[in-house]
Amino acid sequence: MNKTRVAVVGCGHLGTIHARLLAARGDVELVAVVDPSPQAGGRVAEPHGCRWLADPADLVGLVDAAVVAAPTGLHEAVVVPLLEHGIDVLVEKPIAATSAEAERIVEVARQHGRTVAVGHVERFNPAWQTIRGVIGQPLHVESRRLAPFTYRSLDVGVVLDLMIHDIDLVLSLQPGKLVSVQAHGLVATGGHEDVLRARLGFDSGFVAELAASRINPVLERSISVWSEESLVTVDFTSKEVQVIEASEMVRRGLYSAASVPPSEWPSRKETFFQEVLPMSSQPAPEGNALVAEHDDFLKAIRTGTSPTVSAEQGRDALEVAFHVLEAADIRRFGTTTTTPLTRAA
Repeated sequence: MNKTRVAVVGCGHLGTIHARLLAARGDVELVAVVDPSPQAGGRVAEPHGCRWLADPADLVGLVDAAVVAAPTGLHEAVVVPLLEHGIDVLVEKPIAATSAEAERIVEVARQHGRTVAVGHVERFNPAWQTIRGVIGQPLHVESRRLAPFTYRSLDVGVVLDLMIHDIDLVLSLQPGKLVSVQAHGLVATGGHEDVLRARLGFDSGFVAELAASRINPVLERSISVWSEESLVTVDFTSKEVQVIEASEMVRRGLYSAASVPPSEWPSRKETFFQEVLPMSSQPAPEGNALVAEHDDFLKAIRTGTSPTVSAEQGRDALEVAFHVLEAADIRRFGTTTTTPLTRAA
């Protein structure tokens, strides 16, 4: 088997995980890791027996593909030269720091016929993969992505750090054109927004209500998708899937709760989610979403097919994220001021 020669650019938290998983693959040769810090680079390179390089430019001629897990502000400066030298790229989300930089990545990839995949890893979460076939035509999405503070990703706020995952999932449902945005947020740690709630409206009538926090005491990652056929809820942390569907009586419009005698209410309450709106829960299949993301990227570069999350899709998610930030009324947590820190023009 001809192994694909791969490098990882950025030896922080995510880059370290990418390197470990890639080094364990039988179809990949992890040639090098790249980081300006010799300590960080050596820490990742040594256990995998690969080279440490300080400059991504040194990868030219050494690798076929690269995973870019550098800080967001460096994505365009790292990715574009790699593409221009014939190297395919999987770049962590968000694709870039600005819409203009994202568009340049899209254009350069197109000009040079290279593959760019974007690391919206929740697309590969086994729980999300499980529900895609049972969602139906979605009408409404509600997501909660809450996490404790980690002191990582301080170059961006919670929208580009966490909420963008759910923005990408919403866009993957093809809701139509974004026509309205309402958003409110809080700054608690002195930099970018740490908490934000947004309501997105689309021209199809589809509505998405998204909540994200990186100062929540406990981890919570869930999404509920309403359609005419079902209500599907995914817990991304436990990888549990819950589906509520309509019974035959409800589907035919023959069920009326008002006609149930009060004397039967206690017993009917006990069986409501078996007889009226049958509910089922199941664990999602086992699987590592990041490994599946690598599988998808490698398949794309070997077969010439489009990756699941293309550069164009990464750009689109980033643009919606910026619409959210532009519309957001963001206040400072713990103060009594009524003046927003930012507001849409």
